[in-house]
Amino acid sequence: MIERACASALLRRFACELVGDAPPAPDLAAHSAADREAARLAWAARIVDEYRSVAVFSELLRLLADLEAPLPVLCAVQRLIGDELRHTELTAQVVDWLGGADDLAIDLGDIGLPAPEPGEHPASRARRIVGRELVVAEEESIYVLAAYRDAAREPAICAVLATLLADEVRHAAAGRAILAALGGADAELCAEMAADRERLRALYRDAACSGPGRALGACIERADLDAMWARSAPRALGTALR
Repeated sequence: MIERACASALLRRFACELVGDAPPAPDLAAHSAADREAARLAWAARIVDEYRSVAVFSELLRLLADLEAPLPVLCAVQRLIGDELRHTELTAQVVDWLGGADDLAIDLGDIGLPAPEPGEHPASRARRIVGRELVVAEEESIYVLAAYRDAAREPAICAVLATLLADEVRHAAAGRAILAALGGADAELCAEMAADRERLRALYRDAACSGPGRALGACIERADLDAMWARSAPRALGTALR
């Protein structure tokens, strides 16, 4: 787990400007110990997910910088990295509310993408990252986060999920715009993106099950996901999820 504190006041200022002030810790005593523990583990897993996006989008920014991508594209990806760093801290704060992570092994090392295949052109790799990680993965996370937000009942947890959701809507939209700016997806990438979407939905559906911690954002049921997918399919992303 990365160190979240720093002795340097100057460096802390950068973090404060990005993350903002920590929200006040809610009183979760009304929730059972089993609910709090299930939620603590679920939110600890989200730390890894959010930090993985930091690593992946950082590689994308380097590729785009080397390719001399348009300034708005570079600025968009730089903002996405900042958002994912903020998400990492937000999810860590929720873990703090639920009991902390001192006894958990949260390994954030080497969680980026596999190394490029021999001969893979940087432009092709950049488009693949945008298509698969931004357009598909961020888009699919919208439906899942909306389902978790609607299932949760603790106001402070709902607020964090709503913040993550709002950012993911923007990330998915930015991904589509960036992919278009890079020349769009060829047939091979389109096939990869379609396969990724099916795989992710299957994983999310398999992971959805009843259990403790629902009110704290720990679990959803398959019906929650199916309803979200059905409700949102014919509409523009974000509109039906507000």
